[in-house]
Amino acid sequence: MTAENTEITAKSFKGIYYSLYPRLLSFSLKYVKDQFVAEEVVEDCMLYLWERRKELESVKDLKSYLYTMVKNRCFTYLRNNHKEIPLEAVNYEAISQEDQYIIEEETHAILMKAIEELPDKCKKVFKMSCIEGVRYKDIALEMDISVNTVKSQRSRAIELLKRSLKDQPFVTIYLSILLKTQIF
Repeated sequence: MTAENTEITAKSFKGIYYSLYPRLLSFSLKYVKDQFVAEEVVEDCMLYLWERRKELESVKDLKSYLYTMVKNRCFTYLRNNHKEIPLEAVNYEAISQEDQYIIEEETHAILMKAIEELPDKCKKVFKMSCIEGVRYKDIALEMDISVNTVKSQRSRAIELLKRSLKDQPFVTIYLSILLKTQIF
């Protein structure tokens, strides 16, 4: 690694630190209810990220990774100090509306990117059936294929999406919810 490349890494880490630190601190405070402890938790997580930056190159969604790490460290602190974990801390609603929106947008963007990477036929069938709500029969007519082929291509698309998103449990859950409710 060259000195120039290290400098870029340091700059990008600095950007991550300054952009996420305030939100992560607020997020941590919802769990531990102590400013000093919340700061310590977030700083420990940032230090962990910096020290293991090369090992964490495979992490696709760094922001979600950091939020999860902060939450887990907060729970560990509460357990180790025999403090109760507040019930609202376990709920999804413990995250601020702004953070919920950001997480949902990022999750949706990751899912849409994965859909775009599907093979052409799978992608077209998946988009028509799941996103546009077109019936199997109409898809079959438009694409000049059988209804069974439509069903198998849709199933294949879902399987490929699950495989490509296996390292992203939040996105996989999001996909499952969207498929059950048929809203994209």
